[in-house]
Amino acid sequence: LTYGKGLVQNTKEIGYNARLKLTTAKYYIPSGRCIQAVSYKDGEPVHIPDDQRARFKTRNGRTVLDGGGVKPDVVLEKAKDPALIQALDEQNMIFDFVTRFCLTSDSIAGPDSFHFTDWDGFTAFLAERNFTYQTASDKALETLRQKAEEEGLTPNLQQSIQAMESNLAAYRQESLSNHRDQIVNLIEQEIIGRYYFNRGRKELGLRNDPEIAAANQLLKDPARYKQILKGK
Repeated sequence: LTYGKGLVQNTKEIGYNARLKLTTAKYYIPSGRCIQAVSYKDGEPVHIPDDQRARFKTRNGRTVLDGGGVKPDVVLEKAKDPALIQALDEQNMIFDFVTRFCLTSDSIAGPDSFHFTDWDGFTAFLAERNFTYQTASDKALETLRQKAEEEGLTPNLQQSIQAMESNLAAYRQESLSNHRDQIVNLIEQEIIGRYYFNRGRKELGLRNDPEIAAANQLLKDPARYKQILKGK
């Protein structure tokens, strides 16, 4: 199942219970506007500048362009995961913690009401596993220390580097608390997925998904909603 591409696809059986999806045409909406995101020439994607794309007007007078796909009315920037979150994922800390959780919990509440509350248990698990990680600043400071030692580290410079190392260690410790909400959300996703599978993850997403939250906020603001539809 695919969706949102603005392409017309047919499927062809190729044996072994598999199907090949073939794109056979571009997709046009009734106004005549093509909503396919990418155009191709000789099998290669082609960028079409905005000033060369046909313009259409919506019922409310908003100008929209032909091709280039359907742009969202409200754009949300996806924040890059901090080093802590990346390290928890790369070292399977959340996965392993949830595995232990499941061994001691036969059942849990449903996706709409389950909340993870054993934060102390999770931090104790990290300590037990000797969890540690490096930020980009840690790596840069390590490079600085190595270069300084090669060039003859002075006592004052050595003290400065040690002070920065202490500050970074304190930051890493605080980072766990600062990102608690995000970590709890990831733990809840993993737990719900173990007990209620993909359907449970989707139900949990209705509660925590930032895009759904932004949509709810927009629907509660009729004035802004109408402004967007008018293209203002």
